[in-house]
Amino acid sequence: MLTVLAVAAEEVDPDGWLRLEVTFQDTRHAKWAVWQLAANAEVLAPQSLRTTLHTRATTIATRYAPPS
Repeated sequence: MLTVLAVAAEEVDPDGWLRLEVTFQDTRHAKWAVWQLAANAEVLAPQSLRTTLHTRATTIATRYAPPS
């Protein structure tokens, strides 16, 4: 990931997920990088990034929902 400036922590949690603490160039790059990982990643913090990704995912899901 070219947008990651630093990996401050790395550990595997009890569920087998790799938990990383990373620093991105900026919020735009963080959103892009996490979006590329799709369901293979979860942002734990900051809440503002979680909210932004949720809004984007909801918008896309609504757009492509089957007609009712």
